[in-house]
Amino acid sequence: MPASAVHVIDPEQLISLSLAALLGTYGITVERYTDIEAFNQFARAREPHGCLLLELAEDDDLTCLQRLHDEHPGLPIVVMAENAQGALANSARKAGAADLIERSLVAAYLFNRLSSMLPGIDALPRTETSTMEIEGGEQVTFRMARPDDARIQQEFVAALSDKSKYMRFFSGMKKLPDHVVKAFTTPRFPISYAVVATVSESGKEKQIGVARWAPTGTEGVAEFAVVVADEYQGRGIASRLMRLLIAAAAVGGLQRLEGLILKENEPMLAMVRKMGFTVCPNHNAGPSIELYVKELRSAAVSVGRGDDHA
Repeated sequence: MPASAVHVIDPEQLISLSLAALLGTYGITVERYTDIEAFNQFARAREPHGCLLLELAEDDDLTCLQRLHDEHPGLPIVVMAENAQGALANSARKAGAADLIERSLVAAYLFNRLSSMLPGIDALPRTETSTMEIEGGEQVTFRMARPDDARIQQEFVAALSDKSKYMRFFSGMKKLPDHVVKAFTTPRFPISYAVVATVSESGKEKQIGVARWAPTGTEGVAEFAVVVADEYQGRGIASRLMRLLIAAAAVGGLQRLEGLILKENEPMLAMVRKMGFTVCPNHNAGPSIELYVKELRSAAVSVGRGDDHA
């Protein structure tokens, strides 16, 4: 093993595989660990050198971070989080973090750098298909939307409860118009984009969630939306969809993502707040709706310079 390496605690391999592909071109090794204990087993045998990437959630106990810092005072620890500002950032730095970065923007930077290094690739961020195991052992697949998704898209919307349809569309529509389905399944990056969540049912692919953005009347600003099938809500699927959407938006050069959310949609409000979206009081959509926004450009540029459950 080389004297220095980037050590990544990344059980789902959402970051480490892309990071290894990128840094490998510079002769830098990426060592992945499924959890903190796996890293500790390595560290007990041989003192690590380089740096450590560690993901934390807002409600995580920072004892593990403090212990890692105390045991390896010479190893810089960079924390990946949904939101690199606020209470978590202050607490993590006090516990020994050298820096904090937003996880979605780490992914965005990797997409951007890898695409620039691969000959013949176009501007579309080729989000790798990934999977996530939910309660009960079922596998959920996340991938970009494509034109042949029209059927499963219509079936997905038709199966939503009246409440979920109202929360997403602010109406009780039963079926999407054909031109809307076409727009949803043929995104034109970076003008529009969509990522879907699917499962296998009776040997066929079934859509259970989708996140997308669409252009607004303001350059560099897109409107996002996310919805998950009723029986799969509360399992982290919406959070994963939004992370992928934010990453692609940062790659696409968008300045801001914004979305209108009903005030009664408390799970969605909690999720976007956790991801760093803030409420904007200046909108004319009505008193029962709130506008949430996330600024992307300044944070994405900072990363580029190198400087779950909903």
